[in-house]
Amino acid sequence: FDLTSARLSYETAGLRVVSHNIANADTPGFRGQAVVPFEEALRQAGSSRQVSIRTTAAAVMEEAPNGNTVSLEEEMMQAARLRGGHALAAATFEKNLELMRLAVGGAR
Repeated sequence: FDLTSARLSYETAGLRVVSHNIANADTPGFRGQAVVPFEEALRQAGSSRQVSIRTTAAAVMEEAPNGNTVSLEEEMMQAARLRGGHALAAATFEKNLELMRLAVGGAR
């Protein structure tokens, strides 16, 4: 449950970062952010499983003339990846919960 919960939190935080980037796509000088990959965050957490959400400068192909680094195409691809990861983590959490109910209540 801890790992699945950490993954849900990670994906949710990632979607917040993406939405913030998209909201500022036209803001002059805005520098987009990206979350570090979940696997890296998990590796840094070690055995504690206390995954912290860290952001880094987003990788950009080019900077807009107004200094903005947000690429809407990249943000949309990132959002789709995060949404898929969130759906997978939610399904895993649901299956874990079903197994727990089965173990506690027995077969019905």
